[in-house]
This record gives sequence, C-alpha cells and structure tokens, in this order.
Amino acid sequence: MRENSIKYREDIDGMRAMAILIVVLFHLQFSAFQGGYVGVDVFFVISGFLITAIIRRRAEVNAFSFKSFYLRRIRRLVPALIATVAATLTLSAFVLAPSEMIATGRSAVAAMFSVSNVLFYSEAGYWDAAAELKPLLHTWSLGVEEQFYLIWPALIVAMVRFRRSLPFGVSIGLMAAASFVLAIRWAGIDLSAAFYLIPFRVYQFSLGAFVGWVIASGRLPERVPVWVREGLFLTGMGLILASVFAYTDATTFPGWHAAPPTIGAALLLAAGGLAGGQGPLGRAVLANPLSRWLGRVSYALYLVHWPIVVLYRYEFGLDLNLTEQALLATVMLIATVALHYGVERRFYTRSSGEVGIGGVTAGTFALRTLAASLIVTAIASTAWLGNGWSWRFESLSLTAEEIEAGKGARYDLWRKGCALAHLDDTDRCHLDRPIQVLLLGNSHEPDGYNFMLGGYGHRDDINYVKFGTTNGCAGIFEDGGNWASSNEECNRRIGMLFNPAFINTIDVVVYSANQPFSGNKGTFVSLLTSMKGANKNLRVITYGGYINTSVECARLLNETGATDACALPENVVYFESDPTAGALFAEIAGLTDHYIDRVGLLCDGRRLDRCETRTPEGVPMFYDKHHSSFEFAVYSGERYAQAHPDLIDAVIEATSTR
Repeated sequence: MRENSIKYREDIDGMRAMAILIVVLFHLQFSAFQGGYVGVDVFFVISGFLITAIIRRRAEVNAFSFKSFYLRRIRRLVPALIATVAATLTLSAFVLAPSEMIATGRSAVAAMFSVSNVLFYSEAGYWDAAAELKPLLHTWSLGVEEQFYLIWPALIVAMVRFRRSLPFGVSIGLMAAASFVLAIRWAGIDLSAAFYLIPFRVYQFSLGAFVGWVIASGRLPERVPVWVREGLFLTGMGLILASVFAYTDATTFPGWHAAPPTIGAALLLAAGGLAGGQGPLGRAVLANPLSRWLGRVSYALYLVHWPIVVLYRYEFGLDLNLTEQALLATVMLIATVALHYGVERRFYTRSSGEVGIGGVTAGTFALRTLAASLIVTAIASTAWLGNGWSWRFESLSLTAEEIEAGKGARYDLWRKGCALAHLDDTDRCHLDRPIQVLLLGNSHEPDGYNFMLGGYGHRDDINYVKFGTTNGCAGIFEDGGNWASSNEECNRRIGMLFNPAFINTIDVVVYSANQPFSGNKGTFVSLLTSMKGANKNLRVITYGGYINTSVECARLLNETGATDACALPENVVYFESDPTAGALFAEIAGLTDHYIDRVGLLCDGRRLDRCETRTPEGVPMFYDKHHSSFEFAVYSGERYAQAHPDLIDAVIEATSTR
C-alpha cells in the first residue's frame, strides 16, 4: 500500500484552484479581492485533511514509515522551492538595490531552512510598508506547512496508538479547540505572532484532520440527499467568498476573522466526502477540467506569482493598472507551466514511490536535494552577509549599512524617552516638571518626538511622554465612553492614558501621523475628542505631513545621486500642499490648537520643486518612503523653533485665555 493510497478527490484540486486564484487576484491588486489572503487558510485546512489521512491509515496497520513520509515531502516540496528561490535571487540581482538584496538573501536562507515565517514575524507585520516589496514573503506559509509536517506525524501516530484510551476524533477535536482558543487569545497579545507562527495555526490543520476522521469513521449514512451536499457546498463557498470580498488590510486578522474561511474550507471537504460526493453544482465548480488542472499546478503558481509581482512593482511602481495585471498574469502562467512540468513533475507524481528518476533511490535523491539546497543557501548568504552584492553598482551614495543605520537612528532618542507604559522610571520620566507633553501617533510618532526635541528639547521644564505608537494596537475601539484594544499591551497603555491621575496632568498632546488628515485617521479624531473631553485644558498640536514617495528615497538617491529625486512629481504619491483637502481636515482642525505646517516651513511657496530634501550636512529627509530621518526631523524642529521659539507656552497661554 502506497502512502498516497487515499482515494483521489477531484473536488480537492478544485479547492486548491479556488484558493490560489483568490490569493493571486489579491496580490494583483484586484479591488474586489482585498481579502484574498484567506486562500492560505484554505490550503492549511486541505493539508490537515490529506496528510492526516495518509498518516492515520498506515499507522492503524503499523505500516507508517517516518523515513518514507519525509522523503516524499522532500520530493514534493523542495525541488520546486529551490528552483524558485534560485530564480528569484538571480532576477533580484538585476532589479534590487543592495539594502533590499540583503533582505532577500536573508529570506532566501530562511526559506531553505523552513523558517521564513519566524523571520518575517521578527521583521514586522504582514501589512507593513516593506512587506509588499519582499520577493520571498510568501514563503512564510511554506514555513508553517513544513513545520507542520515535521511535528504532525509523531502526534498522529501517538493518537492512533493510544486511541483506545482517548478516541482519535476526540484527540483531534481537543487539539483543534485548544489551538483555536490559543490563537484567539494571542491575537489580542501579538497579532503578527498569531498570523505567522504555527502554534496559532494548528487548529486549521486539525479541523481538516477532524473532517477526514469523521468521513472515514463509517458512522455517516450510506446515502446523503443532494440538497444536503449542495447546502454544505454553498455554505462553505459562501463563508470563504464572503471573507474574500468583505475583508481588507484593515481587518484584524487572523483572530476571529480566520474562523469563517477555515470553517468554509472544512464544509467543502465534508460535502465532497459524503456518500455521492459533491452535488451537481459542487462538481461543476470544483471538479471541472480547468479547476482540476489549476489545482494540480497550484503549488507552482503559488511559488512563482509573488516574486513576479514584487520585482515588477519594485521596478515600475506599486500601483498596477489593468494592462499590467493582465501582463503579470500571463507571465505567472508561463512560469507556472515551466516550474510544474520542468521541475515538479520530474521529481514527484502522486503515484511515485521510493525510486527516483533514472533509478536513483529516494535516499540518494534526498541527499542530492540537500546539496542543492546548501548551494542556494550559500549563494543567498553572500547577498545577505556581503552588502547586498553592492559590486553590481559602480558607485553608491548610500551603502546598505548606511541605509539600515539611518532607518534605525530615528528610534535612538525615542527609545530612551519617557514611556507611558513605564512612568515609574524616574530616570527617564520627570513628572514633576511644570509642563507635560504627550506624543501620540502611528509610526510617525518618533518623527514628531525627534522634531519636538530638536526644537524644544533644551528646556528643562518640559517632560515628554511617548504613547508608544498605535501601530500594534489592533482593534482600538470605544464602548460607552471607554477606550480599549484587542491587544492587551496596548489596552494597558490606553487604560493608563485615560487614567485621571495621568490625563489631567497632560498639558499638550502632539499628534503625529503620516497624512494626518486622511480618511483613515478617524480613530485619532475619536481619541483626541475623548482626551479633550477628559481634560478640558488639554491642548493639541498637529504635526503636519510632508512628502510620500512611491519608492524608497534612499533608492532614488542611489539611482540619481541626489535627494532632489525624492521630490520629483513622478516619484511623489502624496504632498501636503493643501491640508484642507484631507478627508478629515475639518474634524482634526477643530481639535487642533496649533498646526505645525512643515510644507510652509520647508517648501518655498509651497511648491514641491522647492522643498528641502536633505539637511545642510546632506542627510536625506528620509531613507524609506515617508518616515523622517533623525537628522532631518531634528533639523526641521530647530528651524521651526527659530520661527516659534515659545510654541508650547504660546499654545498653553492662548488656550487658557479663551
């Protein structure tokens, strides 16, 4: 009996086709598919269903071989992955700047060692600005799958062995429930961990395994009405597609929002596993020839699609039009066919056994695959540890190390400052000073902090308190006048923020955010309104926006040799020349006691071509797309203080005399 002897189901290939299609359409920026990332959740459920069935059936007759299982997983996954990583590194060498090449080399090494998910978790959230330009970001899900394959066989064999003490279905059900509770709980503590790390994804694999056990249990009726099977199919498809069309990048995910697509996938598996299989509608959608073919090549398509999108967007711009979407889809299809038939099918088919191509044994094939992996890893390491292959460029205005150091420097003073979460740190917090200033914002909060210290940090009568940014504060909400967040650490800070013992001591809040008047800043409008309601004497200073570029300013500097390129119209996606055009300008202006007009300060005549893009010492205004470099923020603060030397006193006095 072969390990893959479970009955082939055409509809499962159709499920794979649906899952990969919604992922690809999401990454191609089709607006209706903003929740297409749930396709990965569907894949996890399918994997749990199939792999558990393979292991359980052989374990029940004492025929399961760990060696055979892992050798087949190597054959199935690794050759195509090696080819993809090697091709991505090669193409990246012609496209990426050294700093991005370092990150790509690092992620290639992580992919080869099946820890991409851990790496990307350590770097940032899935939705951060840098994530959309990481060519191997999608390998995070392969990391999860490969870690699942590492631990799952031993667990299933143990469950089968002790099934008389604890029935197999009960064991799987308990594991699914425990993992789901853990995932929901952790989503409120660390949403990125809940997204990337396997302990918080086990319930999806387990649910697929549970469905497989129910189907194989023999307890289901021998005849199931068509309407029941069609009902399960329609409900499952409805849950998945509703998630695809309703979710956006602002959806708190995974958490509770991962439940609908996960349950939907389980229902589709159940519909096809009942007597009679999928009903007519289910077969028409999932078991047609096109769906079956797309399902068979889904792994290859998943591997190739994201590097193609990223490298194209890096070279030609982030926003894709319809022509570009069609072009990229065509390139993806060609690359998919090449990878599937040129690599996957050469080394693995569903019926392949222990002998490889040309009579090479599975063990020898595994050793050769390992050698190829190590070669790719060594090459990737030279990009990671060798300055991003900077030898590709004759000259660079900024080295990769300088760019990374510049990006990190903006946090130097901010990290050393007084934090709301640690007000008892008397070395950093001086709550006895007569003026208390709170810095509040998203990832631009450190910019506002550096600006204020640059202009007014010399004063020993002011204590600056940082909120700590709202970026990790998933699901901030107001309920009956009380503020909270689904993130426990952020929830604690919010509780301290609205503690009367603290809020009533704050004189001024400096609100700092990218594009501070844009329509997505409604949470800040509500927060500032509540804060002013809690402290009638509270004053608000809004730290104005400046410039956003389509690609990183450091890259433009290296390409042109001048920071002026960061203010060219073709490279700028936002310029705060007219703050009143912001969707929430009226609301925020109504709460603001003073607006720091950086465009008026740094752009002669409010003209983009006359904006300052570097300090007098030549430090660029930012290294990424919009976060001020430490030096530029300090320089701007110094310039502003020259024109407004008594800013904080003036704001306090003007407000108190109203």
